[in-house]
Amino acid sequence: MDTKIPEEDAKVIQAIEDMILSSMKLGFDLSELDILDDVNASKTKIQELGEKIAVSNSELATTILHIAHSNYFDHSAHGDVPSFFDAVLRIGADRVKALIVSLSLFVLGKGTDVRRRAAKSASIGILARTIAEQMNLKDEFIRQVEIGGLLAQLGMNVLIKARNRGAELSDAFIEKYKVHMATTLVDRLKMDPFMKKAVDMSVLEFDEDSLALVGIIKLAEALTEDSFRKYGKLVLSSPLPDKDEVLVRTVGDDVRKFFFILGLEEFIELREVPTKRQKETTRKKGKTGKS
Repeated sequence: MDTKIPEEDAKVIQAIEDMILSSMKLGFDLSELDILDDVNASKTKIQELGEKIAVSNSELATTILHIAHSNYFDHSAHGDVPSFFDAVLRIGADRVKALIVSLSLFVLGKGTDVRRRAAKSASIGILARTIAEQMNLKDEFIRQVEIGGLLAQLGMNVLIKARNRGAELSDAFIEKYKVHMATTLVDRLKMDPFMKKAVDMSVLEFDEDSLALVGIIKLAEALTEDSFRKYGKLVLSSPLPDKDEVLVRTVGDDVRKFFFILGLEEFIELREVPTKRQKETTRKKGKTGKS
């Protein structure tokens, strides 16, 4: 995209950026999130940030703690998450930072359209993470595509939110500047430079012998958009845990629980597809019952 933006449009974009960021009710200056990028930051400093978030936005603080404690990050067997600092240790400072930005943006409104956009962003992040895990990528790459997926539609979401708050923005304006808005925010929030590629995807991208990281995000975005276009939500087929404990945990069930933690349960549908082992167990129990 042409980097030369007309002065009038640049002023509109700057005003929108200021409007949205000042409306996120973080209770602190955005620069304070830089503490999450400091590997030498003390427990006290990180915990102070968590306390500020809890005071200004208790819903956001609670959601982050619940996410850190969820099956989705494989921490449910390790006890409660007693503090914001522990949440940062468990799921990573980069994830926490992305969640603070994304969740703060979406709690600005409770309408159906806002919730649907939040659900789409969550879906892209979840599917990107799942694909990366199935490809057996390193954890750092899994984290990158997951966060990149969560932020993939950041620019469009911010511009639509601004329009809902009274800014006169056409669909053409939003389409033209959604990438610029997203990359501007990535810079302002001092996020991983990879996120610029994540929010500026025009084609499905491959490396030498596999999907590139941004390609994974693009695929996850396409799958999400297709599901929402057909069903108005993310629809998955998956085995589910059963009372006989043939399966005690499944990816599909973890995704569903994650949507519930986010309060977006109406945007997830899980269609149960029992595994061969589950069917065999049911068949054997049936025979035993008949005898």
